[in-house]
Amino acid sequence: MSGQRVHRRLLGVAAATVAIAVGAMALTGCNDESGEAKTRGRDLTALQCPMVETGQNGGVSQYRPAENAFDTAELLGLELAEAREKAARHNCGIIVSREDDKSRPVPIEIDPTRIYVYVADGVVSYIEGVGGGL
Repeated sequence: MSGQRVHRRLLGVAAATVAIAVGAMALTGCNDESGEAKTRGRDLTALQCPMVETGQNGGVSQYRPAENAFDTAELLGLELAEAREKAARHNCGIIVSREDDKSRPVPIEIDPTRIYVYVADGVVSYIEGVGGGL
């Protein structure tokens, strides 16, 4: 008999937890009317250029996106010349580190205005990174 009471109590706690979670989602507006998830703020996983140094932490330089930074993913699928033009509008340059499945030599200094890309058949196919360095 006591096992049934414990089971009912656990079911009650689980149901209350689900109700609280659903209510919190409704209050915070996680979905719009169409059911699509809303995004808040900028994408923290985006590789942006240019970056600006914000100081050092434990002897290591720290960087953040500059005022005119853009998401380098916008370069994917563009012809190399067009990608260079777009990057230049943001004071960034493009370094091709791999072209048609062949690696190319690249600068090793850190430069937060360099975008390292792979190119296939003249088109930007992959963003390797921003800034460089080893």
